[in-house]
Amino acid sequence: MAIKTRKISDWLSANGQAITNASKATMEDAIRADIGQLYDGVFIMFHRKIDNFPLAVRVNSWASYQNSGEVAEGVLLVEGGRHLVVAPTEGTDKKWSSKPVSSSDTSGSVQISGVTTTGDRMTALNDFAGRANTTAIINGSTSSNVTNTEAYAAGFCNKYARVNANGNGLTAGKWWLPSLAELVMIWANFDKINYALSKISGATQLQQNWYWSSTQISATTAWNLYLNDGNVSSSYKFRQGRVRPVSAFLY
Repeated sequence: MAIKTRKISDWLSANGQAITNASKATMEDAIRADIGQLYDGVFIMFHRKIDNFPLAVRVNSWASYQNSGEVAEGVLLVEGGRHLVVAPTEGTDKKWSSKPVSSSDTSGSVQISGVTTTGDRMTALNDFAGRANTTAIINGSTSSNVTNTEAYAAGFCNKYARVNANGNGLTAGKWWLPSLAELVMIWANFDKINYALSKISGATQLQQNWYWSSTQISATTAWNLYLNDGNVSSSYKFRQGRVRPVSAFLY
């Protein structure tokens, strides 16, 4: 007896269904909609333009807000009793400070007081004082040891701003250079954050590269973190690296 075969498309058509083409992005969104719990703890933050009230919505809800003219200030990460807003864009080629100028010329280098300072890796990995660190780094800037302009990591973050149509939001002075522990939070949620960033108009993705932290080691060096493999490293402050400002769920 012969086996009868039938095209899947014909069978679907006969049953009132159809095969449709779908883009990779559409398929990813459909899958994520069914496994949304994997993205719990990650939101998109903005100040609502009608009353400048701070809100944070689930990533898959953001499109309608953005289409109505709302401006995303960042990706809100809530984890382990802490929260952190990750900026939609970042700085590149930023030095930590203007001194030292090289490994062979460390004259004029300054160990800035008020900044978490340690050569112990585990102590550094427990530093969540990014905001206080950044304030101290900015206040410690001098004409001979500059840290407070946009050319430098802390200065870039301090001057960063994201505002709505009314000019309200996370304005300059409300952002800081993340501490090493805060950078670890970003690394641990790298894919979640990048997915959220992909939904924000004009945002740039986190890179699998190294980023400056505000955690200091000495007069000449500070800690950084590689977001590809979690490598925690000591770097001279004259090195040029990436900087991703962070903030909080603030008015």
